[in-house]
Amino acid sequence: MPGKKVLNFGIIAILSLWLISPVRAQDKNNSEEVFQLGEIVVTAEKQTVNLATSVSEVTLKDIKAQGAETAADALEFLPGVDVSVGGKNQSHVNIRGFSQGDVKVLIDGVPVHETYFRTIDLSMIPVDAISKITVTKGATSVLYGPNTMGGVVNIITKKGGKEPFTSFKAAGGNCDTRHAILNHGGALGELNYWLTYGYRESDGYRLSGDFDANNQWVGKDSSYHEDGGTRDLSYYTKRTLNAKIGYEPDKNSSLYLSFDYHNNERGVPVEYNRYWAFPEWDQWNLNLVGKNKINDLITLKGKIFYTDFKDTLVDVSHGDKQTQRKWFEWSTYDDYSIGGDFQAHLNLTERNLLKIGFNYIKDYHEQQDLLGEDCLGVIRGWAQPGLQPKEDYEADTYSLGIEDEIYLSRDLSFVAGVSYDRYIPQKAYDQPTPDSADTLNPQAGLVYSITPRTELHASVGKKTRFPHLKELYSKYAGGNPDLEPQKTVSYEIGANRSFMPNLKGSIAYFYNDIDDLIESVEAGGEDIYKNTGSAVIQGIETRLDYQVTNNFEMGLNYTYLSTENKDKDRDLPDRPRHKINLDSGYHFDFGLSAFIQASYLAEQFEYDYDQKHEYPDYLLLNAKFTQDLGTRWGINSELFLKVHNLTDKFYEEGRPMPGRNFLAGLSFQL
Repeated sequence: MPGKKVLNFGIIAILSLWLISPVRAQDKNNSEEVFQLGEIVVTAEKQTVNLATSVSEVTLKDIKAQGAETAADALEFLPGVDVSVGGKNQSHVNIRGFSQGDVKVLIDGVPVHETYFRTIDLSMIPVDAISKITVTKGATSVLYGPNTMGGVVNIITKKGGKEPFTSFKAAGGNCDTRHAILNHGGALGELNYWLTYGYRESDGYRLSGDFDANNQWVGKDSSYHEDGGTRDLSYYTKRTLNAKIGYEPDKNSSLYLSFDYHNNERGVPVEYNRYWAFPEWDQWNLNLVGKNKINDLITLKGKIFYTDFKDTLVDVSHGDKQTQRKWFEWSTYDDYSIGGDFQAHLNLTERNLLKIGFNYIKDYHEQQDLLGEDCLGVIRGWAQPGLQPKEDYEADTYSLGIEDEIYLSRDLSFVAGVSYDRYIPQKAYDQPTPDSADTLNPQAGLVYSITPRTELHASVGKKTRFPHLKELYSKYAGGNPDLEPQKTVSYEIGANRSFMPNLKGSIAYFYNDIDDLIESVEAGGEDIYKNTGSAVIQGIETRLDYQVTNNFEMGLNYTYLSTENKDKDRDLPDRPRHKINLDSGYHFDFGLSAFIQASYLAEQFEYDYDQKHEYPDYLLLNAKFTQDLGTRWGINSELFLKVHNLTDKFYEEGRPMPGRNFLAGLSFQL
């Protein structure tokens, strides 16, 4: 087993024999509770606005079963969802053909993103403090505000409950991978608290045994310069701290202060002749949220937040490596977002719920680069070599929404809403500040229960995505301050059916009509962002969940995706046409649980300018095995083994992807 610091399984085996008990460990009320105040729209309340469109959830049980290590891992097997890797090795979630730049990502209802790109690297967010993740697609609630064209991903963290809870997990794997996570929560009278600390370190991941170093697209002579073995510059060190304290004097009032911090260092596996690394990647947010049910008529909820993001990206090219171009010696970002959200819920009658919401966010971006003689900006005459002046950009976004849910009968409900969204650029460094933009976005949805087991839904909504700061201002990527907001009208019709108590299914057809599509196009030998016209994204999403026996469960989902760029008369790239996911778990009576995931992707491609390259179809298998070791002295313990890419399949999604990698460890719970 490689790496002298990897867990010694001989010691684990001896420890297991000592801990094991003839009585199987019972589930304990561990107070790992869902922090519902972190939800903009509480999915557990089954409001019409959620039922009228598709909502997928990853629960704490799902996260544990599949052995997900990051938020990106946890989302990868949901219907309509695809996780891709960007140019800086960042994991982005794509929903129904929309890239993450068209998706709003929240942690406990707080928008989290690099303000320049308006995206977040989900591989940097470990699951240590996560209780569930909600993915809302299609015509999402107007209370979420703008920039939700593809949907909303809300990562909900844990909160302390009445009973004290402590857990610890230690794990190791190949490529000298080491993980350690500590959770603790509890309550002191009307106060409750939660604390998570996580540490992860690895030399990277290995490529598959059948990786071909002579592959023209990703081999040693390509722009990836990859010759196999451990993927170059795939190392990382990740530290996470999540803390929460809550005050709940009664069932009608609550106030919570949350702090979430991520400190990461990592390499960026070589791509397009770029040799980069992040010696610094820090993100933290502070969030104060409160809720007060004044009476049976009025409930108020408010939130204020501050998010801070800093990173430094360094060019680590070596003398024996030839690059086509060098962007910088180093580049640093210093960003923050500050804002708030306020909601009033009015129960006008037993059959009518009126919601009014206002949210505001200020995004600020500051960057500074160090350029050498051979850097792109110097070669093209944009700048002189040396330390560049600090560039700063700023924009405000406001949204006012009103939404009314009407329960026409026991079986029929209706929701209608509208939001007024406004985007105001405030600072543009040395460029003209663009004009402000505003838009009115209506939506409507209907839910009808045909029978107690069959439910139909339909929804339609207009959505707006304002340009990112990068799209407006970037000199390297072709910023264009004259960009108009991108717009879409989203339609969905679907059904949910409970065939029997242990077999449930759903199906949905979705259609998105996009105008003023923002794309990077070539003009005069350089790239520039433009509103290129219109596009259509449509497809079918279906899922079946079957509890075969008390010990055996299965889930299957399939997504068909069809896209068209109307102006170029071709498909949109990097969107798989077919994706099938299968997950199954079996729990043996002697405490062993086996969980298998399979994912099949077909018909995915990219364009290198006008040259089309289709990725080979592939089947990926992951597995996790957990052995319950029983209870001794009030301590529950289990041994686990997780294997990614079980068959060591070589596959590419625009880059060489990981081969067979494993993680094994031991966890304790008090």
